[in-house]
Amino acid sequence: MVQRIQSVERALAMLDILAKSPRPQTIPELAKVMDINRATAWRLINTLLEFELVEKDGESGRFTVGSGAFKLAASTHTNTMSRKARPVLERISSLFGASAFLEIAARGELIVLDQIRWDLPEEVDLAGMQVPLNCGSVGKLYLASLNDVELEKYLSSKLESLTPYTITDPSELRMEVLQARISGVAYNYKEHQEEWCGISASIRARDGRFIAYLNVTLPSASTSREQLTARTPELISAAQEIAALIA
Repeated sequence: MVQRIQSVERALAMLDILAKSPRPQTIPELAKVMDINRATAWRLINTLLEFELVEKDGESGRFTVGSGAFKLAASTHTNTMSRKARPVLERISSLFGASAFLEIAARGELIVLDQIRWDLPEEVDLAGMQVPLNCGSVGKLYLASLNDVELEKYLSSKLESLTPYTITDPSELRMEVLQARISGVAYNYKEHQEEWCGISASIRARDGRFIAYLNVTLPSASTSREQLTARTPELISAAQEIAALIA
């Protein structure tokens, strides 16, 4: 007979309720649905918060499914995606003579699924790095995937500046994002780090949704804006190939 652990069962039940709920929940609502007292509900929610399986809305105080749960749910799919995309990632890295990255977005957070590191001095490493969305080519593509209301909400916030080249003007950034929404390609020229520039292409599902991003990072000292733009067709072709492989 399988021995059940009540606290684990309750935590999973709470997570299931939040996942199925059409709107974020309060502690009293969760306690009522689960038929437990509020103190127990708070202990469960705090444990789930610690592992980022749920998150709290700062304004309403309500709880919803967190990025950690989405990462777990996506792990099987993303592992398959990484495995299928790996040969293309290796080829594009060799073709560009640069590091190539496969990334996804989960709840507004960009996650590096796989990377091919190229042997260059002071090589960039994106793994674990939190890059403001307006400072990188992948971030701009993520912004392009938002609807107009979400995009305008982001543009109304304070835009971070990491270098003199970072775009902090909302109108200029909006123009780039809207172009990226159409083309599926975005650029970063010294906007994150002055030593580096990059180009990213969206990997889209059959219905047009952005499901992943292919990024190549090059040294800005040896790469002009014109040279970066000229490589666009090669990256788009690789992104389309990955999309076909994971469809």
